[in-house]
Amino acid sequence: MRRKNITSEMMMEYIEQALLLLMKDKDYPDITIGEITAKAGVNRSTYYRHFDTKESIIHSYLDSIMETYQQRFQQLHSQDFTLYLRTMFETFYENKENLIHIHRSGLSYMLLDVLMARFRFDVIPSDQQFRISYHIGGINSNMLLWLAHDMKETPDEMTIIALQCGAEKSLSLFRE
Repeated sequence: MRRKNITSEMMMEYIEQALLLLMKDKDYPDITIGEITAKAGVNRSTYYRHFDTKESIIHSYLDSIMETYQQRFQQLHSQDFTLYLRTMFETFYENKENLIHIHRSGLSYMLLDVLMARFRFDVIPSDQQFRISYHIGGINSNMLLWLAHDMKETPDEMTIIALQCGAEKSLSLFRE
């Protein structure tokens, strides 16, 4: 089925969803661009207009999760760190099945690039970069470990775990 009168964002989402659906039944390296475009119902030229590689599709999908998370948290008009974490874990949990497929395909490493871009690391003043880098690294590490656990922990459990990892508590690991 060919799609007409569709926005660029919709086309990208169709392509993302097509790849993710194909990943449920087929190993990522074996999926072709032709299969993705056929599943998405778009021309090959449409694919190349929006993406350079299959990896760029995964990157775009991970970025859309982060965008959703950031919009949700901003709508809460809160500075509460617990709510910040819970919103993040809930948003990722809603994408559990796809994220686990991405992780099992060895592609979850791309999350770090998405986090760096979304936290605007490249434009942060140099005196704040270490603090932000530490924060981004913690989020990335927690997400990768959660994915390795097949996201069995609930968002509430992940929030509690993350809150227990405060900087002052991490020093106690050296004393144990």
